[in-house]
Amino acid sequence: MPLYAYRCAACDHEFQTLVRADDTPECPACGSVDLARRLSLIAKPAAGGDVGEASCSSFDAPGGCGACPALADCG
Repeated sequence: MPLYAYRCAACDHEFQTLVRADDTPECPACGSVDLARRLSLIAKPAAGGDVGEASCSSFDAPGGCGACPALADCG
């Protein structure tokens, strides 16, 4: 099951959830199904199976950190 990030259109709550192909997720805060799927970035695993650090601390900045071409014009 893939993990997706969502923002609820009804209450603006952001959350992540595992979603099966035939399931419709709902907001855990208000129960609405009026959701927008958000772009999720995946961290590169560290060597040896340890939990790795993100390669950039600016993911929340407009346009991201610039490491991902898909985020170059985001904002």
